Amino acid sequence: MIKGYINKKKITVWMVISFLCITIFCIIFGNFIFKQTEKIFYEKAAQIIAFGVKADPNIEQVLISSLKTNNIAEINKGKKILEQYGYSEGFLYSSYKSKNFNIVTVGILFLVTLLLFCFGGFLVGLNHIKRKRINNLAEYLYAINEGNYRINPHKKEDEFSILEDELYKTVVLLRENREKERKEKEKLTNYLADISHQMKTPLTSMSLMIELLEGSPINGDDALYIERISAQIYRLNHLVTSLLTLSKLDAGTLKLEYKSINIYELVCTSVEPLILMIEKKGQQLFIQENSDVVFMGDFYWNNEAILNIVKNCVEHTPRGGKISIVYEQNPICTQIIIEDNGEGFKKKDIPHLFTRFYKGENSAKDSVGIGLALAQSIVKKQNGEIRAENKKTGGASFTIKFYSN
Repeated sequence: MIKGYINKKKITVWMVISFLCITIFCIIFGNFIFKQTEKIFYEKAAQIIAFGVKADPNIEQVLISSLKTNNIAEINKGKKILEQYGYSEGFLYSSYKSKNFNIVTVGILFLVTLLLFCFGGFLVGLNHIKRKRINNLAEYLYAINEGNYRINPHKKEDEFSILEDELYKTVVLLRENREKERKEKEKLTNYLADISHQMKTPLTSMSLMIELLEGSPINGDDALYIERISAQIYRLNHLVTSLLTLSKLDAGTLKLEYKSINIYELVCTSVEPLILMIEKKGQQLFIQENSDVVFMGDFYWNNEAILNIVKNCVEHTPRGGKISIVYEQNPICTQIIIEDNGEGFKKKDIPHLFTRFYKGENSAKDSVGIGLALAQSIVKKQNGEIRAENKKTGGASFTIKFYSN
């Protein structure tokens, strides 16, 4: 409704301005034609009197008197005399037309040009205003996409008002939902932190008791049970720590420390805890040596992400298999490619590999399904991404990208 009102108002203003321009021009042009007509009649009358006086000086007064009177009978006689010589009522107009045709043409062209100029100026001005409003709304949306949920203080009443009002409502709703979500995530983080703290105490006690038992001379089934309990305690500790880290990442409370990272040093540090597992399975680990490649990121958490991905490769690569880690850098991003020659992924599992607690068909029995999800969250937090796919030659391939901007 506002849009229709604004459009009608603009059209009315344009029509009034156009009407005034045409009226003013018509008055000026009509007055010009009237003056020219007076002039031509005056000149013709003067010419007739001059010829008559020249032929007979005694009729001068008679001719002058005829200009002051309006005798119908004499007018009709004069018309008949003119018709005898082939002159009609339009002969004066023909002489006027031949003399002033260019002036009339110029006047008409001027009128058309003036109207086109006014209309063109109106369209250009209207287009400029619309473009400016569109640019302002685009900047407003861009700011919202960047997380700046500000209210637009420069509100105007025009055809974009309805759109602007809807944007305003959406911004308010998004801001309220964002604040509500932030508070909920903070609550969840605090709950998980409390649960983690409460679980850490008994887990630590259990770990100490297992260590004491392992140091005792126990053999047979009891020693096997102790070993299994120790593995489960380690698994619980890892699960609690991972869940706490994920909750902090979700809530945005995990602070990353950005520093210049040497990729070769990062990769070597990441795989160090897995060396014994790799040697035990007789696998080969190839790491590209190039100490010049660096990027900005958090060393500790990137170490955690790469550790989880390499561990996944080790677990799904058979004995005697091969795992390779290469990397490269270009103006857009720094990428790390981790590959193995294992069995690869099932096609149905690929879309869900980074879903929390998802266990694929080839997952280990004691797998929790949180390692890859944690790795992805850490990388995304640093403006990066992870892609997983099967190699054409067989095996799995993980590509980690850290974008420059």
